[in-house]
Amino acid sequence: MNLRRLLIPALVPTAFVAGTAVSAAFTQQGQPTPIVTEIDFMKVAPDKEDDYLRLERELWKPVHRERIRTGKLRSWTLYAVRFPFGTEQTYDYVTVNEYNSLADADRPLDDVFAKVHPTVPLQEIGRRTIGARQLVRGEVWYRLEHVE
Repeated sequence: MNLRRLLIPALVPTAFVAGTAVSAAFTQQGQPTPIVTEIDFMKVAPDKEDDYLRLERELWKPVHRERIRTGKLRSWTLYAVRFPFGTEQTYDYVTVNEYNSLADADRPLDDVFAKVHPTVPLQEIGRRTIGARQLVRGEVWYRLEHVE
């Protein structure tokens, strides 16, 4: 009985630490942690939300998938902003691209669009993108220090 009282409190933190390590190992899958993050803040007119989401899903998402497949992009994520809200909200959506290097972040996309959307002229992609949303601002962050 006395041993049980001592053993259980010692096992709980051990199980927690072991569970954390296993979880992190499965999510990282041996890939290096991204060191460059590009964040774009979009303002979309209320009557253009469906057009914008269709643009991201049908035009841009396949391009990002191809970039991920070829190792030039780590991940792409589209976020919708829920809070804050109001007439002075400066952006409605955010996209986040994660790269392994600044060189990957600076690569042109012309060849990827030509491969993924061979029948859609690049000017049409630009026209549709500009027509669906306003890019409020973009930020590129690169990591200086990191501890795991």
